[in-house]
Amino acid sequence: MLYVTLVANLRILCMNIVAIGAHPDDIELGAGGSLALHQRNGDRIRFLVLTKGGELSEQSRREQEAITAGKILGVEDIHFLGYEDTDVPYDGEIVKRINDHLNAVDAERVYIHTQEDTHQDHRHAALASVAAARNIDEVLAFESPSTRSSFDPQYYNALTEDVLEQKIESIRAHESQCEKKYLEAEAMKGLARFRGRQANTRYAESYQVIRIKETTLETQQHEESYW
Repeated sequence: MLYVTLVANLRILCMNIVAIGAHPDDIELGAGGSLALHQRNGDRIRFLVLTKGGELSEQSRREQEAITAGKILGVEDIHFLGYEDTDVPYDGEIVKRINDHLNAVDAERVYIHTQEDTHQDHRHAALASVAAARNIDEVLAFESPSTRSSFDPQYYNALTEDVLEQKIESIRAHESQCEKKYLEAEAMKGLARFRGRQANTRYAESYQVIRIKETTLETQQHEESYW
């Protein structure tokens, strides 16, 4: 069996990027560093948030926090679909709404939740996003604090110290969630170090590959054969 790990430097032509999260803060937690790199590359980035996260905090506050966090990452275009927190569906309607949004912005790469997650909103978001992005060239699935141990990344984006700090700053913008332990800076740095060690770099974010066009990337390929 051939095992291939891709470590990307994100030196690619300007792209239309969409990141899909079930709740405010999901995108920043899973892909904030990679999105900061995209912004520095001049890519056009948009957030699609399926709920306004009103289960534990006021929806208006969560929405404003998401807007603030997006600005820290250089993202001005944030769209909310308005589903109820903890009740994201997986049906034809949500697939169509996501698909319509991706088509409207001519998305070329999409960051989504992994299905390997214990939170029902994240799993349904993943399933709906995979179906909606079936015609998108590049789809990568990110991890979250509720991701299961079965999450098996094949793709890593290397992060510099300043990019990681930018990601952490964007997560701190979600002040209503500050009591959650996994939002502490050391927890986020620890995960970035762990993924960086796997990718032979200092810090990294990791992804499952749903679909990728390797020819658009500068990559290092590490191949190991197992018999």
